[in-house]
Amino acid sequence: MHKKLIILASLLLLALGLAAQGKPKTLTFNNPGSRRLLKTEKGNFYYYRSLPEKSMTINCKGIKTVELRSFAIEALRRPQVIITIGKSSKTYDLVPDSRLEGFYLYQPLSIPIPSGIESIEVLCYSRSIYLRPFYTPAPKPKPKTKQPNMLITEHAGAIQISHNSTVSDYYSFNGKQSLRFTINNNRKGIAYLRVRLLDRSIPAFELYHNGVLVQTHEFSLKRTTQYKAPGISSLSVSKKINLDNGNGEYELRAKSNHLFFARPLILKN
Repeated sequence: MHKKLIILASLLLLALGLAAQGKPKTLTFNNPGSRRLLKTEKGNFYYYRSLPEKSMTINCKGIKTVELRSFAIEALRRPQVIITIGKSSKTYDLVPDSRLEGFYLYQPLSIPIPSGIESIEVLCYSRSIYLRPFYTPAPKPKPKTKQPNMLITEHAGAIQISHNSTVSDYYSFNGKQSLRFTINNNRKGIAYLRVRLLDRSIPAFELYHNGVLVQTHEFSLKRTTQYKAPGISSLSVSKKINLDNGNGEYELRAKSNHLFFARPLILKN
């Protein structure tokens, strides 16, 4: 069973790899002679024969590899083509592959195209051979997934704080659980904070950026009567802090034994 799973996984990876390579596309000759239609499982394409003892030119600017497919209308003893790239020419033997409806199909030739070459020439002296160039487009890079401007990653619980008919979402943190969030895409932010007041002790918290202490803040003991939170009888007035240390992880840690509430926001550009 384990072996079967490995085989299936390998086949899936192979299929994904082939899909990523893209589907071969046709190229054209600039100066072909006559043509014949070849119908195969891969598609129906016209193949071309050159004019007698004349080369055919393929424009291949920006292409790394040309695949030259070919067939003959009769059995040939030693079919060959000559490929000229720049000032260099090379002769390739065409290797028989299969037969189809009376045609003799040859294995495709893979021709690497050096950098800076914009065209190549194909010469075939046999009048029985027809050719067609193809290329496989380079896979388009997947667009990068844009990160959210802000992402809350850890908190001690969410709570809603209301003022008249307006309700805002806050995240709590205390001595056991800090509030962590990330800011991305070179954005700046602010945070509004409040704290539950139980006695005369001074509430204090710390702001960290990527694990480094940035600032320590303290609250006054002034209470608000206009803002309400479920289950909180004594809520402080708001404190605003800036979140402008760049991309990365921000952390709010309780320095005193209090329950804090924070509402981090991204500023508009």
